[in-house]
Amino acid sequence: MSTIKHAVISAAGMGARLGLNMPKCLLKFSGTTIIQHQLELLKDIEDVRIVVGFMEKDVIKVAKSIRSDVVFVRNPHYQDTSNTYSISLATKGLKNPHILVDGDLLINKKSFFEFIDSFDGKNSLVGITNSSTDDAVYVEIDDSDKVINFNRNIKSKYEWSGIACLNNIIVNKEDPYLYQVLEKHLPLKAKYIECSEIDTADDLNRAQHLWPRYFV
Repeated sequence: MSTIKHAVISAAGMGARLGLNMPKCLLKFSGTTIIQHQLELLKDIEDVRIVVGFMEKDVIKVAKSIRSDVVFVRNPHYQDTSNTYSISLATKGLKNPHILVDGDLLINKKSFFEFIDSFDGKNSLVGITNSSTDDAVYVEIDDSDKVINFNRNIKSKYEWSGIACLNNIIVNKEDPYLYQVLEKHLPLKAKYIECSEIDTADDLNRAQHLWPRYFV
């Protein structure tokens, strides 16, 4: 699977906007949790790291039952820190190319592997998807298929997917959101990936209708 040997799944958050009092990575679709779905996509990557925080014992138990060699990175400050803080803990000292995946994503298998295969190992790659979520970060793409801007106010065809292959980009915990880290390095190559982020009840309702397309 391309040149990527490291993957980080960010799954420390509480999912407060969804209001289910459980980590979003443990949501089930036809009996399959999101974390299982993601670990199966990442099965060929040697080093997989999952950042845990909220209900960490439950997440660790499920993940270990799927893949015993997963490395767990604890974020004890998950209630007061951002997703970027979690990622910074897991990528500290990591100099090789790696893929970052939000732990609340359903991802189409074929689309995921096309995304991975398009990464050349040198130029960081940003995953974009069709705009659909309630709290989207929209992306502006130029004629050469590069991201030239992120914004939350001006709706566009595509939004930031929560997936990126990074090389020579250091994620600092001071930045609240990952897209703000990426902004400092624009323009960045973009690649479409079919996925659904689950942040709100409406997002979950959409995912429940669409999930079969992500498990094929």
